[in-house]
Amino acid sequence: MTEHSRTHRRGRRVRRVAAVLALSAAIVGGATACNVQPGAAAFVASDRITQSQVNDVFQTVIDGYHNQVPTDQYGSIRRSVAATMVMHDLVKRVAHDEGVTIPPANYAQLAQETNLPESNPYVRLEAETQAAVNTLRNAANDTPPREQDLRDVYDSLVRQGLQASYAEIRTQLVAQQSVAKAASLRGTFTAAIKKYKVDVNPRYGALAYPLTAVQAGQIRGYLPVQLGKGSPDVVTVVNQNAIAS
Repeated sequence: MTEHSRTHRRGRRVRRVAAVLALSAAIVGGATACNVQPGAAAFVASDRITQSQVNDVFQTVIDGYHNQVPTDQYGSIRRSVAATMVMHDLVKRVAHDEGVTIPPANYAQLAQETNLPESNPYVRLEAETQAAVNTLRNAANDTPPREQDLRDVYDSLVRQGLQASYAEIRTQLVAQQSVAKAASLRGTFTAAIKKYKVDVNPRYGALAYPLTAVQAGQIRGYLPVQLGKGSPDVVTVVNQNAIAS
């Protein structure tokens, strides 16, 4: 293989991984109500996540891909980092409230999926967040999802290219136990977001974190929990393969 071919394949791989990392969908709607201080990215209770902290972790992602990430993806990646940092803080509080012990994170698996080193700060944050979310979801009550939960999953599948109607796949969604558990967990997080007064800087829009992956044929969607105060401008976080189904 020539050096040109190796460089081309490496660049293509970085673009593919970066696109997965920055997976996002925008929905037209109103603005975020937010009272964050200058220099703050978000608040979770009294914890202040600064824009500088978000930018530092973001830069480790860009550096980890040797600056081969297309610049038009920078904004989405930065928002994904911000959402992971907010969720990393919030999920620890929810686990404590629920009396759930979180197992060690699988840094190696996420490093392999993202092509970033295990020591990368983003990998550490995201792997720990996933470990907590997956554990909390598995411990959640298995109650029937609300129609809105099913609609939100369907909408995420449509954004990924699903052509079927809602009526065609609704029964399939209802039958997936992970959807019911994630819907129950979303209610828990929605209450926690109010309890801990999660607030996100308007520059990031409202951020959303996927609580479970949902498969419909070859297409994967999510049931997200929205972080912040109700803006419908959603950025869905990270790696399509990283949330256990």
